[in-house]
This record gives sequence, structure tokens and C-alpha cells, in this order.
Amino acid sequence: MRDQVVPVFYDEKSFTSPQYATTIQGIRSAAGKCGMRIKLFPDTHFDGIDFSQLPPISIVTGISMPFIQKAIARLRENGRFAVLAGTDSEQFGHDVSCATPSRRTETQQLVNYLYNCGKRRLALVGFGQHSINDNFRYHAAMSAVAAWGLFLREKDVWLWEHDPMESFAKFVSVADQYDSVICPNDMVAVYFIEYLRKNNIHVPEQLYVASFGNMSIGNFHRPSITSMTMDMLCVGEQAFSVWRYLMKSEHTQQRVALKITVPSRILIRESTGSTHIQAGAGAVFPTPQDYFYHNPTIARLVGLENCINQRDATDMNVLCRLMEQKSYEQISEELFISSSTLRYRLNKIFADAGVRGRHEFEALIHESLGPGNPFTDRTE
Repeated sequence: MRDQVVPVFYDEKSFTSPQYATTIQGIRSAAGKCGMRIKLFPDTHFDGIDFSQLPPISIVTGISMPFIQKAIARLRENGRFAVLAGTDSEQFGHDVSCATPSRRTETQQLVNYLYNCGKRRLALVGFGQHSINDNFRYHAAMSAVAAWGLFLREKDVWLWEHDPMESFAKFVSVADQYDSVICPNDMVAVYFIEYLRKNNIHVPEQLYVASFGNMSIGNFHRPSITSMTMDMLCVGEQAFSVWRYLMKSEHTQQRVALKITVPSRILIRESTGSTHIQAGAGAVFPTPQDYFYHNPTIARLVGLENCINQRDATDMNVLCRLMEQKSYEQISEELFISSSTLRYRLNKIFADAGVRGRHEFEALIHESLGPGNPFTDRTE
């Protein structure tokens, strides 16, 4: 495979983004170590590409949903496959691979950090209506907040279409209802904090603000921005690793799709008061009491499920005859087992079911599975 060209499709808008420029740098670096070079194909050149001259798999990196969809569609039309660099492949189909930061996990970590700081009134501000990454984070935040037994409502999310300031202006009028805000990236966070300053809302005294990207402007801004850092160089390197693996002869028909997740970490800075919570707490998913499994009926069904799953064919025949109201002597005779063997098996069954004897077991079956003998005609 040495000297082979690695095709990389990108949208020109994303090329100006430091994150995606770094992703391409990672792809180029990893390819170079393997004696390969990359060839860049901007979205403006789609119509002039001779796909027959390209390998069966290409890497795609970009910032907009329309571009990603168009690139995947063009590759599919020409019998080719895509490896996404920096974007989750989840919604694009079973034939698409990816190497990406987990935006869902990142968002959960950031929400958990804010909640561990005692913040309970969270808003999402500056999320673009048409941004694929912002949409991932929006839904991930809703799930993360729900895990704490609270709700992130649609009215707690301020979206924009043409300018982030659209969402800022709407938020400011109700800012006193919130104690923390997540922005989709550091650029929006800086823009947002400056807007708040002009409206006499102070960060972090009145409002914690956090975001994603770990950009230089977020670090040098005052207050500096608490941010999730994404290793986009590693994303590019891993995207090449996925491409190379799939290019091996047994995988050229894309029999499998791979997903590599590159971990991120939170950088705590001034916009959240430089609050250092207990080590690891910002990344720990909350563990509130699980009321589903504490429900007595559910707990009883779980125990019965585990009991039934551990039974072999002989046990199931014992259960069938037990529920037919046959005596222990009759069961032993019909199954050709000794009374001591029968007692041993029954004791195991009753213990696994969490009951103390035959009558309790029969009552458990009737209460949980209904009248009659559920084991009739289901044994050998």
C-alpha cells in the first residue's frame, strides 16, 4: 500500500477552522509515516472527480451537515465508502465509518461538571440550527440533564440561524432564571460573554459559562473559558488508521464499519470560577437511585427471570410437574431421579427465586405469570 494516495474530501468552509485544519494535518502525518500521501478534494470540485481513479474508500472531513451528506451520497453513487474524520457516523448509515471525539460523552462530562458545581438551572445558548455538531450536543445535553432527574426544555435552548447574537438577545431578557450556560464552542462563548458584559451580566459571578474546543481565544480571554478539549490531531491520525484497516483486501467491500472514539477532557478556567471539584467528579455520570428496579413487582420479576434462565432441561421438567401439583414422589418417579437429587434441585430453584418453599414458589409464579402452569408444553 506504500505510495498509495489517500483521498480526503473536505468543505472549504471547514478548512478555515483550526480544528478541521488540524484534523487534516493528522491525516497527512499518519499517512506520511506509512509512505503515503493525501490528496485533497474540496466540495467545489465534486462534479469533476473521476471516482474510478480513486481507492474504494475515502476520508471525509467537514463542519456542515449538507456537505457531509453530499460527500457520502457521491461516494455511494460511485460504489465508494466513507470514513468520517471528526463527525459521528451514527446517523449516516451502517456503511459509514468514523474517528471522532464523542460529542455525547463530552457534553455529558460538561453537564456533570456544572451540576457537581451546584448549578441546577442550565441553558444552551448560541447553538446553530443547521450545525450537525451543535445538534449532537443539544440532544446529548438533554439526556445528561435527565440523568440527574431534571429536564432541559426546548425553551431552555436558544438557537440561531443567521447570527449567534439572535440567541443572545433572547436569552438576556430571562438570564436571571439561569445559573449556567453551555455554548457550542469557544468562539461563541467569547462572543456571548462580551454581549453579557454590555448588558451588565457578570461571568462567573452571576452566570457560569462553559463550551467546547479549547481554542486559544478562549484561553486568553478574560475571563478565560472553561472548555472541553478535543484532540483533533489524533482524530485525523485515527481516521487514517480506520481507512488503512478497511483498505486491506478482506475489507475493501466494507463488510464492516468501524467507529473510533478519541477521548476529551475538561479544562476548568475562570468562566466557571476556576472551580476544582473532586478529582474525576466532572466526568462521573450521576448514579441516582434507579426506581425501576426498586419497584417490588419489577424486582420480583427480575428475580424470577434470573431463576428461570439458570435452569437446565431437568429443572424445567421439575418445574412443570411441580406446577401440576404433583407430589415429590411422583416427580422423582416420572423423571427417574432420586429424592435427594430432587431436593437438591428444588432447593437451588427456590433459593434462586428468592422464596422459602414450594407454596411461596407457586404463589410467585401465579402472581407474576398468571394462573395455570406456564411450563406446560415448554419442556422436553
